[in-house]
Amino acid sequence: MKFIDIWDLEIPAGQLTVWRPTAGPPDTRDWIPDARPASYLQEGHLSDALNSASSGRGPSWLATTFELPGPLDEYALGKALGDWINRHEVLRSRLEPYADGDSLGMYRTTLRPGAVGLVRTEHGHLGDPRELSTRIEEILDENTDPLIWPSFAFLTVRHPDSTTVCVGLDHHNVDGYAILLIAQELRELYGAVLDDRPARLSEVGSYLDFTGPERRDAAGLHSEHEAVRHWRDFVAEGGGKLPEFVVPVADPRQPASVAQAGGLKWLLDSDDARAFELVCRQRGGDFFSGVLACFALSARSLSGRDGFRTMVPFHTRNERQFHRSLGWYVGIAPVSVAVRGGDDFEQVMKEAGEALRRARPLACAPLARLAELFGLPLEPRFMVSYMDIRSLPGAGRWTEWKATALRSRRIHPHEVYLWIVRTREGVYLSHRFPDSEPGRANVPSYVSDIGRLVRQVVAGENLPSAAPHSSCPPRSHPVCVRDTKGKEPTPC
Repeated sequence: MKFIDIWDLEIPAGQLTVWRPTAGPPDTRDWIPDARPASYLQEGHLSDALNSASSGRGPSWLATTFELPGPLDEYALGKALGDWINRHEVLRSRLEPYADGDSLGMYRTTLRPGAVGLVRTEHGHLGDPRELSTRIEEILDENTDPLIWPSFAFLTVRHPDSTTVCVGLDHHNVDGYAILLIAQELRELYGAVLDDRPARLSEVGSYLDFTGPERRDAAGLHSEHEAVRHWRDFVAEGGGKLPEFVVPVADPRQPASVAQAGGLKWLLDSDDARAFELVCRQRGGDFFSGVLACFALSARSLSGRDGFRTMVPFHTRNERQFHRSLGWYVGIAPVSVAVRGGDDFEQVMKEAGEALRRARPLACAPLARLAELFGLPLEPRFMVSYMDIRSLPGAGRWTEWKATALRSRRIHPHEVYLWIVRTREGVYLSHRFPDSEPGRANVPSYVSDIGRLVRQVVAGENLPSAAPHSSCPPRSHPVCVRDTKGKEPTPC
C-alpha cells in the first residue's frame, strides 16, 4: 500500500456520498463523563489546534481508500461502519479543552456502543477525476476538525462495477500504522453482513485504556532518569533544539506559512529488497540500519558534517491488546549516527544499528513531558520513519483492493519528514518538505542520492563510503539564500 499526499489521489469518476457519524449533543445523557485522560500526543495536538484556531490552521487528517466489488449494498456498508465505530472506542470519545489555572485541561466524555448513527448526504456525480479528488479533500478538511466531534467521516464513490470507500480521521484518533488496518477490517465487517455471519476479527483493546498508564509512567520521569539524561545530552548537542534537515530548507524571504511539497520514490523491488537485507545481515546489520547508513552517508555528502542527527518514531503498542487497536501509539526517539571521512558502509551501518538500539528505550518519554522537565519547546522538524508492513492483515490483497493511505496537506517552513516503507512489492521512500527554493534544491536530490546508495549496496560491490574530509563545502549545497533578485541561490 502506498502512503501518498492528497494531491496525488486518483479515483475514477462516480457518484459521491458522504456518510457522517452523528450522536446527541454533548450536554445530553448519551455522553458519559469519562475520567480517562488524553494521551500526551492528543493533548499536544488539540492544544496546538486550539492555539491556532484564530489564525486558520491547516488540516491534520490521515485517510485511506479502497474498493468494494460489485453494486454497493448501502445497508451492509452502514452496518459495517457502525460496527467499526463500536469496535474502536476512540471514535466514540470526545475531548474538550478547558482552562485549568495557567495550563490547559482536557475533559473527556464517551458514547456507549451503539449510540452513533450515520447520516448520508449525496454530492452528485463527478465526472472529472481531478474535480472529484479536490472535492474529497474539501470534505475531509471540513469534517475532521480535532476540536469537534465527530472528527472523522466516510465517503463513497460509486462506479459501474465497484465502489471506492474513503475513511478520513483527524490525527488524534489514529496513527499511520492504524490507517493501514482499516481496509481489511471494514471489508471483513461488510462481508460479514452480506453473508449473515460473525466477522472474523480478533478483539482489540481501547486506546482510552492506554492513555492513563502512559501518563502515570511519564509522571515518574525525573531529571536523573536514564532516558531523561540521554535526551538532555541530545538536546544540548543541538543547542537546545531538536535536529533539522541536514541542510537548511527554510527561505527567509518567504512567510512562515509555507506549504509543503513531497512525493514518493520506489527504491527497490521485492527481489532487490531481499538482496539488500542479505548484504546488510552478512555484514552484521539489518534492513533499517542499512537504510539509515545510506541516509547518513548521503547526509555527509550533502552537508560535509561528520554526524547525522534525526528523530525516529517507534510504536508503543507493547501490549497484545493494542496491536490492532485504533489510536495514536507512537513514541519519538533521538538518533545520532557518527559518520566520518573514510568510513565505509559496514562501519556506518554498525554505528546506525547501535544508535537505533540506544534510541528505542528513549521513545517511552513523551516529548511534552521532556519539554516540561527541560523548560524548552521541543518541536520535531526532521524525522525518518521505517515501517515493514508486509505481514499486516490484508497486505496480500491491498493491490487487488486498490488500497491507498493518504496524508492531508501540511503548512510548515522547516519540517522534512521521510518515510521508508517496505511492502510485498518492494521498498519506497515517501517524503515531504517545505516548498521553498532551498527545499526544492536539496530534499529531492537527497532522496535520489539515497536511492543510488541503496542500489549500490544491492549490487554488493564497491559499497558506498564517506568521502574523506575536505575543507571545501560540497558543490551541491545551494542552501544559503540571500536577496538575489530572482537569481539562483548562492552556495556558501
